[in-house]
Amino acid sequence: MKLNLKNGRKLPLVSIIMNCYNGEKYLKQSIKSVIQQKYKNWEIIFFDNCSTDKSIRTVKSFQNKRIKIYKSNKYLKLYAARNLALKYAKGDYIAFLDTDDYWDSKKLFLQIDYILEKKKKIRLFKFLLFTR
Repeated sequence: MKLNLKNGRKLPLVSIIMNCYNGEKYLKQSIKSVIQQKYKNWEIIFFDNCSTDKSIRTVKSFQNKRIKIYKSNKYLKLYAARNLALKYAKGDYIAFLDTDDYWDSKKLFLQIDYILEKKKKIRLFKFLLFTR
């Protein structure tokens, strides 16, 4: 793993899109899995899709400047909500994380390391990591 970049280059920013509709049940675990990433140059674009539960309160409880909260004025289908959330992303790369999923702490590190090692622009990346 080679994520030690030379020449003072900054590591690429990863924008993590989280769309939420009443996702309170697993949301805290999902966000913690991002905060605990070994790779630290990320932002969460949290897009609330008219939730009626405590999802917004849960996200705000993290008080993390890298978590940006946006709210929809009306309920949108998932593809439309993701497309809208993408407009707020500032990252060099985009990742999607559903509110009922969570990541291994090395997920972003391994993906960015692979991308930089191969020196390729990757448009779609499906990455699975199995551990025992």
